[in-house]
Amino acid sequence: MKIGTFKLDEKTNEITGSIYTRALHLPFIILRAVELRADEMQSDRAPVFEIFEPSPAGVDIQIGAVWHRKMRNSEDTFLSGMIDDPSFAEPLPIALFGDELKGFDVQWRREREQQPAYRNGMGGNAGGYAQRRGSQQQSSGGFRGGSTAGANGEYTGGMTRSLDDEVPF
Repeated sequence: MKIGTFKLDEKTNEITGSIYTRALHLPFIILRAVELRADEMQSDRAPVFEIFEPSPAGVDIQIGAVWHRKMRNSEDTFLSGMIDDPSFAEPLPIALFGDELKGFDVQWRREREQQPAYRNGMGGNAGGYAQRRGSQQQSSGGFRGGSTAGANGEYTGGMTRSLDDEVPF
């Protein structure tokens, strides 16, 4: 899901942009390239950009950083990182697609819980798996003969697909 953009501001020669969600409004944020000191070597662990937001007092506060990442199924790269602040309940994971000259689109997706691919080393699970808890067997869904409805009628499992499944980060 696209939640923002960054573009090169030719007046200031900085990459600036905004991020908006229903609850988060960051109307002016800045991407600054990380400059290493002369005694530091470039590291794969070093961020490419740090993310800053001006405070009401005019001081730029660092609220995140992004690193280069490779896409799962190709050699293409994108930027991936987090925006965080002590006032946030939890960090906001983001991915940036594009480049410094054409601009970046800021994408977000909710992390999904990883499901085991195999049960007892054997496949053919149709997307579900079962666990024993006490004397009850809990199923995550799939077509194993059990129900995906809980005791109160709520949905309790099964693998669902959404439009976000195709995002490569």
